[in-house]
Amino acid sequence: MTEKSKIQRIKSHNIYQSVFMPEGNPVAIIQINHGLAEHSLRYHDFARYLCERGFGVYLHDHPGHGKSAETDQQKGHLPWKTGWDDMLSVIHGINKSIRKSHPGLPVFLMGHSMGSLLARYYNSTFPMYFKGMILSGTGNPDILISKSFLALVKTIYIVKPDTHKSNWVNNLFYKNFNTNVKNSKTSFDWLSSNEAEVEKYINDPLCGFQLSLGFFKNLLQGSLQMLKSEKKLRFRKNFATLIISGSADPVGNFGKGPKALQEKYIRQGFFSTHLKLLEGRHELLMEQPHIKQQTFEAIETWMQEKLKGNL
Repeated sequence: MTEKSKIQRIKSHNIYQSVFMPEGNPVAIIQINHGLAEHSLRYHDFARYLCERGFGVYLHDHPGHGKSAETDQQKGHLPWKTGWDDMLSVIHGINKSIRKSHPGLPVFLMGHSMGSLLARYYNSTFPMYFKGMILSGTGNPDILISKSFLALVKTIYIVKPDTHKSNWVNNLFYKNFNTNVKNSKTSFDWLSSNEAEVEKYINDPLCGFQLSLGFFKNLLQGSLQMLKSEKKLRFRKNFATLIISGSADPVGNFGKGPKALQEKYIRQGFFSTHLKLLEGRHELLMEQPHIKQQTFEAIETWMQEKLKGNL
């Protein structure tokens, strides 16, 4: 197995990217989009697991995240007008690189949380590029709440620059996620029931940072655009999607969001849409060891079955 990391110029952005390749030829490539206020290094255990089973893995830090954010000001910020498109263009640039380096090889697209929203939007535009899609920690953003929050952000933007990071706006955005966690010890307990993983997240300077007005505007507006794009999907009818989520994940409304998404896809004729709910919170890949292992195995098995033509 080989691991290579570098800063790569993609669509006018300096993007930190890691590539994992197995010994011998890979059976397929998986392109992974990480979530909000985190970074790709957190997925290296999962990447190594897949690599040991024959998959090549491409990871990157989104603009405004991880090592792609070269200054503290860039961390948690996206430009007001272009931020959502910037993230999508980077995903597209990496996908072009994958297809150039591995012509004819099956490619899976995976996204976690915010990364799943980007994956859903990107795949609704370019479904022909992928063998299948894996959505982790996804949900269905509430349209009314998203529009109301977007209006609030735009109002503040009248008097503050898009780089402004408001404690009040950030607290308002996250305030309900921990509500159903009994005896919570930190404001991030909703991420995982594994206290050690939560502690690692809190102590990681590349995680849990505040978001700017520009970031919120792009996240909310992009989410609404994604929902609109899913009203009439253009996937081929045998396109396969795995939706995997924690039954105690507040982002997925405790399983209701992923179930609703599966039903939405099936109503449009995409019957190879599979739902896997596991006992866990938002970050199944960072959960208790037995849940983490179940998650690794579920994703790998699903991809292997798709490659065999069984899905």
